[in-house]
Amino acid sequence: MDLKFILVWTAFIAVFLFGVFFSKRLNRQIKEEGIETEGVISRVYDAGQPDEIDIHVCARYTTEDGEEVEGILTNAPDNLVPGQHVRIKYHPRYKENARLIEILSEQTL
Repeated sequence: MDLKFILVWTAFIAVFLFGVFFSKRLNRQIKEEGIETEGVISRVYDAGQPDEIDIHVCARYTTEDGEEVEGILTNAPDNLVPGQHVRIKYHPRYKENARLIEILSEQTL
C-alpha cells in the first residue's frame, strides 16, 4: 500500500473520531450542566445534498444572561414547525447547542 494513502485514511479516521468524541462530550455536558429555558422553533430546514435529507431544527431562546440566540436542537424530531413553543436545555459555554426537553405547544398550520 502507498504511504500517502495510509496517511490520508489515518487523518480521516482521526478527524472522524475527534468529531464523535466532541459530540458525545458536548451532549453529556448539556445533560449534566445545561441550563433549561423555553424557546420557539424558528426554522426547520434540509441541510442535505440534493440526493439526501438532513433535517435541522432551530429554536430561538434567551440565555440566562439575557442574550437571544438561535440554536440547533440536536435531538429534535423533524415534524416540528416554526412557531411551536418548546422547553430546551442549552450548553452554558456553547449557547447555540441545545437539546429538546419538551414540546409545549402543538403544531400550528
